[in-house]
Amino acid sequence: MIQAILYKEWIKSRRALLLATALMAGYVAYAAVHAGQIFRVDGAVAAWATLILKDAFPLPAAGQWLPLLAGVLVGLSQYVPEMVDKRLKLTLHLPLPERRVLSVMLLHGVATLLALYAATILAAWAILAGYYPPELLAGFLWRALPWFTAGIAGYLCTAWACIEPAWTRRLTNAVIATGALSAFYLDAPAGGYLPMLPWLALLTAAAFCLPFHSAARFKEGAR
Repeated sequence: MIQAILYKEWIKSRRALLLATALMAGYVAYAAVHAGQIFRVDGAVAAWATLILKDAFPLPAAGQWLPLLAGVLVGLSQYVPEMVDKRLKLTLHLPLPERRVLSVMLLHGVATLLALYAATILAAWAILAGYYPPELLAGFLWRALPWFTAGIAGYLCTAWACIEPAWTRRLTNAVIATGALSAFYLDAPAGGYLPMLPWLALLTAAAFCLPFHSAARFKEGAR
């Protein structure tokens, strides 16, 4: 039964995952060209000095939003179809505990996003290793980690908003989620986010519980 649920979730989300993968791959390819151009034009000394002295990030700033966009796309692809004609009601009546069914659905999305993010990080690391030492790359990774965590949190908040049966609460959930996700994008110097990472992880773990509340309201017929 769990395999059938996972297959259904894959069928729903595969196009969104393909689009997210294409966006991530395109960004990594652009980052490779961008890094090479900087080193050719400015030279290694100037490029390193900019990163170290000015606390700059080596990749284009727009990339910080891609993990969140991927999470939202996957969430919409999974849960909007469930709310069309109230198909979620049938899903929640499968011969499995409701919490287990919803947990499998959520974990499918989280697992696929984690795999996508891991592949993106490894590809970017492999490319940038030709230009920067491991110490700088490790600093870049710690700086980018909140953005990838925001992608997971954004996916869970999207599920929370989609499953909520009442439109007024759905909009309220979206506003609350937007405010919470802004905590992942605060301006901070290199290393400034390290003390916050456990709190961001806790916030993401709490977001995992929110769709269960909406699913319970949906099953009760709340409006």
